[in-house]
Amino acid sequence: MTNLTAAPDKRLPRRRGRGRLRAPLLVIPLLAVGGLAAACGSSQSSPTTTKATSGGTGGSTTSLRLAASTLPSVGSVLTGPNGRTLYYFTSDSSGATACTGQCAVVWPPLVVPAGTSPVLPSGVSGSVSTASRPDGSTQVTYQGHRLYYYEGDTAPGTDKGQGVDGTWFVLSTSASAPMGNPTTTTGAGGGGGGVGF
Repeated sequence: MTNLTAAPDKRLPRRRGRGRLRAPLLVIPLLAVGGLAAACGSSQSSPTTTKATSGGTGGSTTSLRLAASTLPSVGSVLTGPNGRTLYYFTSDSSGATACTGQCAVVWPPLVVPAGTSPVLPSGVSGSVSTASRPDGSTQVTYQGHRLYYYEGDTAPGTDKGQGVDGTWFVLSTSASAPMGNPTTTTGAGGGGGGVGF
C-alpha cells in the first residue's frame, strides 16, 4: 500500500488589498476622459450642428438650431446653440457689418460653415438667414440683423451686453418688443465702458 501524504503548500503569500484597488484605479481615468469630453462639447467657438436630410432628394444639408431663453430683465430672447444671449448692433447696415477687427473680438459674430442653414427654435417666428462677412465667413442673421455674442456674457442666462453704448441690444422673440424699437434697459453689469464700437 502506498502512503498518500499531502505535499506542502507552495503558494506564495497573498497580498492584501491588491484586488480591491484595481476597480477604483480604473474608474479614475474613465471619469477624467468623461470630464474632458463634456468640456470639449461645451466649446463656444464652434456651434453645434445637426444633419438634416432633405426630403426626396437623398442629399443632406447641415443646420444650426438656435434657441430661446427668458431672462429676468429683458424677457424672451434669442440665444445661440450654446445657450448664450445673442445681440444685434444698430450701426450695422442691411448689407454690411460695422463690427470687424477688435469689435469682433469683444462682440464675436455667430458664424457657421458655408452651406449651413440656421433654424429658429419652436414657437419663434421671423426670418433667419446668413450673410457674408468681410473676412469671408458666414454670419447668421435674424430679421435682417446680424447676430453677435458678447464676451462679457460668460455663461448662459446673462445679458450684460444689453444697451451697451446705446447700440447693442438683445434679440427679443416677443412680438411686443419689435426689432426696430430696442429697449434701453441694461442687464446686470451692462452699460458703456467703451466696448460698443
